[in-house]
Amino acid sequence: MRLTYPLLLNAKPQDQPYKIRDRDSMYLRVSVSGSKVWKFDYRLDGKDCSYTLGRFPDLSIADARQLRNAAAKLVASGVHPKAHEKHLQQQNVAHYKNTLWPVCEEWLSDNRGNWTAYYHGQATRFLARYVKDSQLGGMPIRDITVAHLYDLIQSIAKRRTLSGDERKAEGAPHIAIRLRQHLDAIFRRAIISGRVDANPVTALKPSDVVTLPPTRHNRALEANELKQLLAVLSAAGTPLTRLAMRLLLLTSVRTVELRGATWKEFDLESAMWAIPGERMKMGHLHVVPLSAQAIEVLKEVRQITRAKGADDYLFPNIRDKSRPMAATTINAVLVRAGFNKERLFRAHGARGTFSTWAHEEGFSPMAIERQLAHVERNRVSRAYNKAEFLPERQRMMQDWGDYLQSMGG
Repeated sequence: MRLTYPLLLNAKPQDQPYKIRDRDSMYLRVSVSGSKVWKFDYRLDGKDCSYTLGRFPDLSIADARQLRNAAAKLVASGVHPKAHEKHLQQQNVAHYKNTLWPVCEEWLSDNRGNWTAYYHGQATRFLARYVKDSQLGGMPIRDITVAHLYDLIQSIAKRRTLSGDERKAEGAPHIAIRLRQHLDAIFRRAIISGRVDANPVTALKPSDVVTLPPTRHNRALEANELKQLLAVLSAAGTPLTRLAMRLLLLTSVRTVELRGATWKEFDLESAMWAIPGERMKMGHLHVVPLSAQAIEVLKEVRQITRAKGADDYLFPNIRDKSRPMAATTINAVLVRAGFNKERLFRAHGARGTFSTWAHEEGFSPMAIERQLAHVERNRVSRAYNKAEFLPERQRMMQDWGDYLQSMGG
């Protein structure tokens, strides 16, 4: 009987499984439930055996015959097709485990408990973006050379090609340096696990592959410049963006800490903002006293966003409220307003402006450092840190809020 697609497709199940034979010991087995599977019967080592080729109609008649011919060649050479298939699968698994990206994943997993959530997320994003999606991600790590890594790091430092989601066409030398550091650690791990014998990253000194631009400091603003900034913020951007920048100034937190803030972190009655350690750069809980001006900003924010849930972001993304405000939003407003043409001041510079003012006002340097969430380097400082300097910091932040208000903020 000549097998055709309609014939096989219309084959109905019966009370017992049955076979629709093709040729050369191949047939379609129709089960009681109606499933249809291509099978190949053969004899090897004195035993009758059967090998499953695949399901119909996913596997066509022609393709099933090709697989049957390949299986018959294996049998002729004394190899069971199923054993050969398992061997290939094991080879594929071993090959994947020894490519660069899985080693990156292992390194990230190993360090999850040693890093802050922010740093771990940043390292994951860098590696996923620049390694996983590159040709090196699927390359055996043993085959990766110094030249491969040089090309990768150079492409980031100079950004020779621009993908659709890149924010700017100029290079990213600082990211290139950070990625080199990550890859150095990853190759050291690969040496320990026996997957490579040498670390090619060590041959690439940072100065050999990246030329860092002059440092652009987020400098502190003079009084007249601060007044100009506050004037800009009264008109630039959306109302929510203006409030975000005002709260940034009033609290002296980092931009990333502000963007990720949710309502559950705030106690308006106690005028306190408790930022959990996993969101802080140094991994420690940070308590921020809130001035009357900061409380007023928070009330205005809630009126705009209509936030009701404790997990809602203070400043949600304009396109997706389940995500925080984009990292570039505030600085983009400063650029569009013409205040930031030379990039002498960016959002992070608000911290330096506050610090300069606080020192000039005579507040304790240790209280200022605690307010900025800087980790003290010695045991004496850490001992004083237990008290959080809260009374002085509360007075300091209220005086700072009054000062900004007097400047038009």
